[in-house]
Amino acid sequence: MNYAKTFVPVRDTQTRAERMLAAFFDPRDRSVYSFRECYVELTGDKRVTGRIENMDRTRLAESFGAAFRESLDSTSFASVLGDSITRRLVAEYRAAVDFESWRQIASVMPVHDFRVQHRTLFGGYDDLPVVAEGDPFVSLPSPADQEATYAVTKRGGTEDITLEMIKNDNVGAIQSIPKKLARAAKRTLAKFVFDFIRTNPVIYDNQALFCANHNNLGSTALDAVELGVARSAMQKHTEISSGDRMGVTSKSMLVPIDLEEIAWNIFRRSTNQDKTFIQMMVLNIIPVWYWTDTTDWAIAADPADLPGIEIGFLNGQEEPELFVQDTPNAGSMFSSDKLTYKIRHIYGGNVLPGGEKAFYKEVVAE
Repeated sequence: MNYAKTFVPVRDTQTRAERMLAAFFDPRDRSVYSFRECYVELTGDKRVTGRIENMDRTRLAESFGAAFRESLDSTSFASVLGDSITRRLVAEYRAAVDFESWRQIASVMPVHDFRVQHRTLFGGYDDLPVVAEGDPFVSLPSPADQEATYAVTKRGGTEDITLEMIKNDNVGAIQSIPKKLARAAKRTLAKFVFDFIRTNPVIYDNQALFCANHNNLGSTALDAVELGVARSAMQKHTEISSGDRMGVTSKSMLVPIDLEEIAWNIFRRSTNQDKTFIQMMVLNIIPVWYWTDTTDWAIAADPADLPGIEIGFLNGQEEPELFVQDTPNAGSMFSSDKLTYKIRHIYGGNVLPGGEKAFYKEVVAE
């Protein structure tokens, strides 16, 4: 299909080039199926040389806008291509809901710089004493406090679109770039969160997240009885300083793929006429796809009720960013005949003070 002949201009803020490339990357839009066609149609470089002198500046101006008439060259194509990949990357990132389940066990905060973030938890006061008539009010003991820290870090890498890929019209490889970058970014983030449960790291109090001192570690296989034990242990956690029970309610269950069916069956009514106590709980079951230990499992509180893990994104930017190295006389364009794109995702996180009370894990010997 010749896109130039069939494309009908529309009056909106997008340029002709943006619409054409957006159609190429959109799996639901089959009006553009050749990346080489896009390149040639928008640059006029019919032999796909990547050289400015072989490009049609009039066509570039028509494609990318008259406002850029004096400065248009191969960088314009690279930039608009980068914008198109970015839009598709963000769309794919948002669509990858399978990797969103970490939000059920962690809270999110914006972070404004790369410096160490400090999160402090203050304990509670004891019950207020009775004050007799005419007696002075006594000073209440100040609660203790606990602190956890973390800093955001950069994650990412680069990917190239080579002159050969354009000339050979390697459609599949080029179209897959935004989807695969998006999935890699979202998968990495999800594993970062779930690894706090899987790896049992040392946390703010210099003890492992799950340990006997935290009263949040068991060793029994998943069944209804042990789920009740774990749930009860969470509810009996006490507030620092006051010592009052917090009544932490479990909201989610984390299991490897191997235990998903067992987890679902715990809450299923069988032949009994009335639901059992455990069946009435109905926890959110989160099968963690990459956990390879087939017997370990855990439960977690609602982060809105008791924040256990905090994930901070730099400037609140939760989605990855894409950048283009587009200078034709320097860098990868000059040295290697390729457009280089960089994906960057900046975040960090840690278990919050008191966050150990939001989780209970069973490490079962196989």
